[in-house]
Order: sequence, then C-alpha cells, then structure tokens
Amino acid sequence: MSKDYLASLTTEDREKLREKALLSREAKKVAGEHLRQEYSDKIYHKQLASEAGIRLPQMHIPNTELKYLKRAMKSLGVNPKDYLEACGATTLKKLAEMNPLMSAHEEVGLLLESVKEMK
Repeated sequence: MSKDYLASLTTEDREKLREKALLSREAKKVAGEHLRQEYSDKIYHKQLASEAGIRLPQMHIPNTELKYLKRAMKSLGVNPKDYLEACGATTLKKLAEMNPLMSAHEEVGLLLESVKEMK
C-alpha cells in the first residue's frame, strides 16, 4: 500500500489522524482489560504459530470472537468436533464461555498446542 497521500496532508489533518490512532489504541487497551494479558505459554504459542504459518489474534480480542479460532482450525486442517471433544465442550460458543478471561490469542495458542500433540 502506497503512502503517497501522507505528503498532501495538512498539519491539522495529521493531528486528527494521530488523535484518532491514540483513541483507537486506548480503546483496545480498555477492551482487553478484563482479559488475561500475560500467561506462561505466550512465547511458546507465538513460536507454534510461526512454525504453522498462521497469525495469532491480537491480545485484546476475547475468545468469544470465534472467527479467529475457526480460521485457525481451517488453516491447520483440524476438525472442530475432534477439538471440542478433546476440550470437553459441545460447541465453540460453550468452549469460549468456559474460559471467560481468555483472549482469542490464548485460545488459538491452545489449539496449536493440541495440534502439535496430535502429530
């Protein structure tokens, strides 16, 4: 993506964009405050994601945003029913409800761990 439009921005426009970006960053922090931000396997999950060639969701996204887990399952070729059976849940929604403080980042990381153990 070209950033040629930046050259034509006025000082006021630049300030508005900076303010908008700052507000966005603050909103993400607030959105993720109730979620566990640090956990022991975080670095390991990043390593597994790198090996698998997938991107982990951002830390402020709750695990109730199931599209990230579904995307990872599809990318890894994991049958959702098999994963749910291993986790002891009947649906992805119930799996998310079992862990209300977990982020989508951590949930996808656990999926990656499960895939590695299955191989």
